[in-house]
Amino acid sequence: MKKYDIKGLHVAQFVENGVLNRYIGILLDDIDSIENFKKRINEIIDNIEKYVFFVKKEHTERFILDHCLRTVTSNLSMIFIVSGRGPVAKIIRDLEKRLIVLLNGYQLEKMSKGENENLFFKRILKKEND
Repeated sequence: MKKYDIKGLHVAQFVENGVLNRYIGILLDDIDSIENFKKRINEIIDNIEKYVFFVKKEHTERFILDHCLRTVTSNLSMIFIVSGRGPVAKIIRDLEKRLIVLLNGYQLEKMSKGENENLFFKRILKKEND
C-alpha cells in the first residue's frame, strides 16, 4: 500500500471506532479558542501516526512498549492513543498496566467497545502553583 493509503485507512479506523469523537470530547474539556481547537483536530488527522498507534497482530509486546515510549518522547503529544481491534485488543488490555508505568507523565482513559480497545493517554500538566 502507498503511504497515503495507510494514512487514509488509519483515519477511517480513527473515525469508525469512535476514537475521533472521544478525542474531540477530551479537547473540549480544555478548549481555549475555536481556532486552536480546529488546529488540533487538523493536526491529528494530518499526522495521525504521531498521535495514534494502531497495534497490529504481528507486533510483539516489546515492540508495542518501545514504539509507545519512543513516539510519546519524540512528539510530547498532549494525547496519545493506543488502538486495536479483534485479537489485538487483548494484547492491549494485557499491556495496560505496563503502559501506565511506562507513560507515567500521562493519565489513562480507556474506551472499550466490542472488539475495540483504545487507551487514551492524556499528558498531565503541572499547575503553576505546584
